Amino acid sequence: MNAETLTEMKKRNPMTLGLCLCLITVFNSGLAAGQSTGDLQAKVKEFAAGSEPTLTLPPGRYVLPKEGLVLRKLKGRTIIARGVTLVGTDLDATALQFQECVDVAVDGLTLDYDPLPFTQGRLIAVDRTGRTADFQVSAGYPELEPVYLEGKNVHLFEKDSLRWKNGAPDYYPMKIERLAPDKGRLVFSEHVAGLDQLAVGDRVVLNVRKKPGVLVGSGCARVRFINTTIHSAPGIGILVRFAEDAGIYENVRVGPGPRPEGAGEDRLFSTSADAFNAAYARKGPVLRGCDFSFMGDDAVNLHGVMLPVVKWLDDRSFVSMRAHKSERFDLLIRPGDEVRFLKPPTYAMAAAGRVEAISLWDKPDAGVLADIKKIWPTSKGEGEGVFYVIKLKERVAGVDPGDFCDIPATSAPGFEIRDSAFHDHRARGLRLMSNDGLVENCRFERLKGVAISIGPEYAFWREAGWCSDLVIRGNHITDVGLGTNLRQADNYTTGAITIMGRRDPSKEDKSHFQGNARILVAGNVIEGCSVNGISVSAAREVEITGNTIRKVNLLDSPKMAADYGLGEQKPISVPHGGAVLRDNMIDQ
Repeated sequence: MNAETLTEMKKRNPMTLGLCLCLITVFNSGLAAGQSTGDLQAKVKEFAAGSEPTLTLPPGRYVLPKEGLVLRKLKGRTIIARGVTLVGTDLDATALQFQECVDVAVDGLTLDYDPLPFTQGRLIAVDRTGRTADFQVSAGYPELEPVYLEGKNVHLFEKDSLRWKNGAPDYYPMKIERLAPDKGRLVFSEHVAGLDQLAVGDRVVLNVRKKPGVLVGSGCARVRFINTTIHSAPGIGILVRFAEDAGIYENVRVGPGPRPEGAGEDRLFSTSADAFNAAYARKGPVLRGCDFSFMGDDAVNLHGVMLPVVKWLDDRSFVSMRAHKSERFDLLIRPGDEVRFLKPPTYAMAAAGRVEAISLWDKPDAGVLADIKKIWPTSKGEGEGVFYVIKLKERVAGVDPGDFCDIPATSAPGFEIRDSAFHDHRARGLRLMSNDGLVENCRFERLKGVAISIGPEYAFWREAGWCSDLVIRGNHITDVGLGTNLRQADNYTTGAITIMGRRDPSKEDKSHFQGNARILVAGNVIEGCSVNGISVSAAREVEITGNTIRKVNLLDSPKMAADYGLGEQKPISVPHGGAVLRDNMIDQ
């Protein structure tokens, strides 16, 4: 493509030029056998100009540039990528991004990274007195470059099987030392638990937590992934943020890829964090026939925004903020949206109002900026933050600076998760903080955490919010709660299916506001869980009917959830909530 052609394309449609250049860069870095550069450029140019609704990519492995591939402002287009593998090359970059794309479908694509966002090996020495464990990187996996030593996320796997080690906690070493390019040492603090689980021959994974593999971003609606596979990502597999619609995902698989060249062992890992995470979206995702496994965190996380009340400007307008300037809630929140005001430490709903207008505020509050880490303990304090003024349609009473609010319309409501499998990974299967949703006919197996948790993470994670109008029906849950974290005092997910609301812990006050409502848990089979089968707290109008529960509370857990007063061990536990139990079969 010469300079004259580029100039002409820019005059006609700058967006077309950007898309064309991105795609040409991709394919010139790794052309499929039998395809000439000229032929491919012609196909891409024709598609980007909009004369055809569908682009069929030649099968092959295509190495992406460092910045990945960004698709912008596509509408009503389909990309057929059967037999195509895109390979991300920078662990600080997202491989594939969609921005302001509407009614766009991707069919058949596979995504991977090289270098891998993790390395793996085996323990070769354990010194429990010195609180260290040495490991040897397995042949074919990345050597110990600094990026693999920074995160301090270490996962312990069985010696002879492809699964997390049963009964082991999550490990966060104090430091990871590089003894040689292919040999390292884990150094643990004096307070770490689980050293007795470390044994020579056990396998370990060190993973990188940075960028998502796929981003469905601002202004996107009805983006659809069909028969798509994600083998690795240096963070979340598919991240949805500030979208009108979180998208449709049919037969999407997240799981380990093929052995690297020269490797004698299979990969133990897929994505470094969640397989799928959608937040700050006005409509929830549809997942059908998906299979997510071997992730470093949850399978699915759906949540909304939680905002602090910084100060009132008048009787209907208050200032709020977020820690990062990129989080433009003024573009997502709309007039008429409900605002629920929350009182720590239980985050009880103190009042509710409706948005009249939201706008950016150019008068940063230095005091609040200094307290960002107190407001969001997970924030790294990057940037200057962004402030908003939210004007309500009506006055509200009893809301003070230091309280919080959430906006349910931002929490990916109206989701559907059907006929899918979530297995062999760390943390929870589904982490739901949304409304008007369905989880039906799914399978959960061999998870370190619980299968399904419903309810907000207002404390610490600051992920909103109170859930209502959910149906959890006909799911099969086997062998979950395999990690020791569930049995600790600071745990708050105490059942294979848990309805809860994470509040600030307190030694004196262990009450729970019943903010979750109208939830049906019906016809599920739970067989094998270290803690309860079903736990309900912080909820009302819950119906638990026709469930089959076998082999739960497999371990005595006297410390479980002591910080929250939720330590009751029963097949179905309702310590702080309102639930109707009917026709459940319990076989211990």
